[in-house]
Amino acid sequence: MPRAPSPRRYAQAVFQIAVERDELDSWREDLEVLTAALKDRDFAALLDAPQVHSELKLNAARETLSTAIGPLALTLLSVLALRGLAHLVPGILDEYGRLLDAHRGIERAEVASAVHLDSEQQSKVAKLLEGIVGNEVQLTSVLEPEVLGGLIARVGDRLIDGSTRTKLRGMRRSIVEQTS
Repeated sequence: MPRAPSPRRYAQAVFQIAVERDELDSWREDLEVLTAALKDRDFAALLDAPQVHSELKLNAARETLSTAIGPLALTLLSVLALRGLAHLVPGILDEYGRLLDAHRGIERAEVASAVHLDSEQQSKVAKLLEGIVGNEVQLTSVLEPEVLGGLIARVGDRLIDGSTRTKLRGMRRSIVEQTS
């Protein structure tokens, strides 16, 4: 049984080309433009539709994007459209971003908190995490009311749990152990 097409595989190929051509940032920009263009459902449906003739797909891609992206990015979209895989572009962008961040020594972190963190708080948390992981951190903040208080940070495969709920559980365990 053939494997399902993977955005990761395409992103790795694109990343390799970008490194070889020293076009890391321009590829990211092109992938962002492609992702934005594919938010138009009609355009995305046209490119992925198996019943639409290949020439029509290629013409639509060229007419819509040839002045907005580089020729290799247009070729990527054309190849994906011919295979009915244009819908993979957002995943390719995500994976490409991860590869680019890793290449530049940047780790992605997601911080969950019960309340919104303003930019100053996010900056402080990022600096704290950078000290823990030893790399620059790109922070994404999400609201999770079940956190109650404090923060839960995920950096790569690491979990740093400074939530009130976890601290309360620890206190409860300690009390139970002391009274047993």
